[in-house]
Amino acid sequence: MNNKINNKPQLIQYPVEQLLLEQGEYLPLEFLLQEGRLTYADYEAWRNGELDTLDEALFGDRQHIKQQLMQAADYLQQRGWQAETITYHAWRNGLSHSVRFSRNDALNDCFHQRYRKPQDQPQLDMFTDAPATHRVNGITRALVNRDIGEARRQLEGLYDTAPDHIRLGELERLVEAAESLDAPVTDAAADLRILQETLTPLAQSLLGKESRNLLVPLWRRLSAALHDQPYHATQPEQHTSYTASQAMDWDSARQAVEQVPHWQNDPVLLQRHARACEPLHRRCDALLSWFSLCWRFAEQSDAIKSTTDTELRQQWEAFQELEPELPAHTFPAWLLLDKPGLSNVLAGPRHDAANCPASYRTLHQLQSKLSAQTDIALRAQLKQQDAVLFQHYLLLQ
Repeated sequence: MNNKINNKPQLIQYPVEQLLLEQGEYLPLEFLLQEGRLTYADYEAWRNGELDTLDEALFGDRQHIKQQLMQAADYLQQRGWQAETITYHAWRNGLSHSVRFSRNDALNDCFHQRYRKPQDQPQLDMFTDAPATHRVNGITRALVNRDIGEARRQLEGLYDTAPDHIRLGELERLVEAAESLDAPVTDAAADLRILQETLTPLAQSLLGKESRNLLVPLWRRLSAALHDQPYHATQPEQHTSYTASQAMDWDSARQAVEQVPHWQNDPVLLQRHARACEPLHRRCDALLSWFSLCWRFAEQSDAIKSTTDTELRQQWEAFQELEPELPAHTFPAWLLLDKPGLSNVLAGPRHDAANCPASYRTLHQLQSKLSAQTDIALRAQLKQQDAVLFQHYLLLQ
């Protein structure tokens, strides 16, 4: 292996490898969304012409983000992955012009590169120029670009060109769904079922990652219909906290959870709250919800693997490999051991006093470094409360 690759910062390799594993390719757009540097709403605004450049909407230091994108590109080039230039067009004004990511030419060029394995490059197909294939490509391209009129026009052409095309019925369902966006929702439960069981798998199959451009407005429409619907644990998906999450409207999802009385008593809502807080950069709130999940519903704590917080996911994986082994409800306490600085940004365990283990309270005090005399007493207390956790405390000192 090229030594230069080994010298690359591990922090950039991990999220890039995650994208490659999940999607089979690397797109800077996906990286920015995954890392919480960009909200989908801002991406929509950019495609709608409401932002001159997308980098002005990024969260965090732009110079650091530029460095991350450049490092990711360099890492993939050294691995031998091939770059392909891609273009994003405005969704409005007749798709007449491409949109820029940044006024910085180097950063703009970096953003407009897709990386794939050489063998994954699409091969030329002898039927590429066939009229039916041209129509199918036109429909999918129009749906991705939110050009509903063009999607319908191309679909009508497919009816005439190939009325027996194997994909005709599926494409018709997607075009009709796009055309229904302005129609009122008359049966939210039925619409939810269709969106989950039919439209989402169809869109993902035909449109790939860009199925978001069709699905997000459909989820947003359903969220509006469920706005005043109370939460029922027996039907957890018929609630705005779920549909808003699917629409990547994280703040609405967070607020919907917090409006449910005693939401901390429900493991589904705790997970939704944590996942919604992460892209909003409310890391402390997200951690406290994950902590409550560990304390109240330890059997479901493996859901932490779904976090978008790269560091937290790595810490959870490390926790699983500990020797001697620790039970899931001690993960928050172990995290304070692994990252002592957290005790300075996380408030004391008042948020979940009834369920918070005594060992966590003790460790929070220990890591706060009150005084040497206090430390001695607290260490003795921790050893009595949880001898195995105390062993790990000694190992990390």
